[in-house]
Amino acid sequence: MAICPKCVSNPQCFMCGLPTYTNRTELPDGRVLCPRDALTAVLNADDGVRTCRETRDQLDRLFSRFLVFPSANVTVAIVDRVNLQTLFKFPGNDRACPNVWGYIITRTNQARLEHEMSILSALPLDSFKATCAHEYAHAWLNENLSPARKHVLHQDAVEGFCELISYSLMDEEHAEPQKKLILLNNYTRGQIQLFLEAQERYGFNEILDWMKYGRDARLDPENLGRLRTLDVPRYRTVLAQTNSSPSLAEPAPPQPDLVLKGIFLNKQGPLAIINNRTFGVNEEGKVRVGTTNLTVRCLVIDQDSVRIRIIATGEERELTPLKQ
Repeated sequence: MAICPKCVSNPQCFMCGLPTYTNRTELPDGRVLCPRDALTAVLNADDGVRTCRETRDQLDRLFSRFLVFPSANVTVAIVDRVNLQTLFKFPGNDRACPNVWGYIITRTNQARLEHEMSILSALPLDSFKATCAHEYAHAWLNENLSPARKHVLHQDAVEGFCELISYSLMDEEHAEPQKKLILLNNYTRGQIQLFLEAQERYGFNEILDWMKYGRDARLDPENLGRLRTLDVPRYRTVLAQTNSSPSLAEPAPPQPDLVLKGIFLNKQGPLAIINNRTFGVNEEGKVRVGTTNLTVRCLVIDQDSVRIRIIATGEERELTPLKQ
C-alpha cells in the first residue's frame, strides 16, 4: 500500500501500523495509538487486572467440561513495552513472538506453584483478552503436564495449544478480526491450524489427552490421527497373597489417602493444604498419593472441612483435619 511522504513522517500506530495524526494517543513508553485502536484500548492498570480476572472466569465457563484454570495462585501485572521486553532478555526467555504482548513465569514456593503474569498495556480490548487467555493456558500447562511430557513437547505445540484457547474465547465473543490475527500470526509455525483441525475432527478432550500423554512432540500434518497415540500412565494393582484359610490371612497395610493438613482463611480467599499441595476454591491439581498422582478439584472450603472431587472417578469427599 502506497503512503504519501507527509503521512510517512507521522508516527505509526503500534497496533495497525498506519500513520497517526493529531488525534493520536501517545503512551509513556513511546508507542502511539490511532483513534480507532485507542477507542477500546485498556489504558488503566486496575482495569487491566480486572479484565484479566474476568477473562479467566470466562475461560472457566467456556471449558467447564474439561479443565479449570489457575486463579488464587496467579498474580497479574500490566506493564509497558520496555518492561515486557526486558523479561525476554534473560537466558531461556528469549524465544518469543516478535510482537510479544504477554509473558508468564511459574515458580515453586513451599510446594505451591505461583504464576506471575505480565500483560502489555494499551492493547485493544479483544487483543488484551486474547493475550490473557493465552497466558492462562500456559499456567494450566505448567500445573498439569508431567516433567517428562514437558521435556518432550515442542514449544510450537505448547504455543499452538495456548493459541487454541485464545482462539476459542474469541470465537465465543464473535471477535472475527482477532481470530484472523491469531491465524495469520506465524508464531506457532502452523500448529494452531492443526489444533483447530484436530478439535473439529476429534474433539477438545482428545487434545487435552494428547497434551498430557501424547508420544509426539508436535502435531503431524501428514498424520493427524497420531493425536490418539498416547502413553497414559497405568495405576498398578497389587494383589495380596491369600492363605488357604481366610482366618490366617494377614490384614493388608493401610493405603495412602487424601489428607487435609490445614485450612487458612485470609482476605484473598480461603486456602486448604491437601497432601502437601495448596488449593483455593475451584482449583484443580495433582496430589501425590502413595506412588501415584491423583487429580482433584477443591469445591468448598469451610472453617473446619473441605469438599473435593476426584476427577478420574467423579467421587466427592468431605475432608477434615487430622486430630493430633
